[in-house]
Amino acid sequence: MVTSSFDGLIQPTSSLQDYFRERIECAAGKLSIDGNDETLWYLTQLLCTFAKTSRFLDDNGTGATLTPLAEYYRMAAESASKHERRLQLQRLGDVAIVVAGLFAGALSRKAVGVRYYMSMGEAAYGTLAEESSQSSRDRALQGIFESLANDFSDYVIVLSEVPTRSTSEKDLLQLVDEWESTQHPALARQLRAQGVFLEERCDEANPAVH
Repeated sequence: MVTSSFDGLIQPTSSLQDYFRERIECAAGKLSIDGNDETLWYLTQLLCTFAKTSRFLDDNGTGATLTPLAEYYRMAAESASKHERRLQLQRLGDVAIVVAGLFAGALSRKAVGVRYYMSMGEAAYGTLAEESSQSSRDRALQGIFESLANDFSDYVIVLSEVPTRSTSEKDLLQLVDEWESTQHPALARQLRAQGVFLEERCDEANPAVH
């Protein structure tokens, strides 16, 4: 059970919280992913917050859109204060892990794919985990960011299990075709479990956040 040391960082509705907590804990257990309680708690709160479109999309003056990760990186690099820089990096990591986990199918039609989102999110969380801070809020989250950075792919897989899935199983060719389109780690996990050897592409950028 997570203690109340993180209370007040995010305040979701209790019904959504219970639903997402159950789905995330069930997925982690089903996949034998050893996520710590605090990190699973963070993902639960993240989904509760992003369940509101206004929290997930940004209003650029012409309507609500999903801000490119590179733009969050630019804003972090140009921030006037360390606190604002950390908030922008956290936003980058949060958006990256949710999009990679829940909306990978949409990325197959974009110029950048799942691997780009994963590398950007992992780098953002890694930077947040490595930096020291005097803020009690930052110190409380530092261990969570370290966990997310170290096991980003595992947590993307956990999030991919949150939506209710069809009971019908996809055949092997469907899985291979979908994996070749998205390169999603959840599909790679399923294919490897069936003895399929995967040769991952290395054509996408692997950026680092400093």
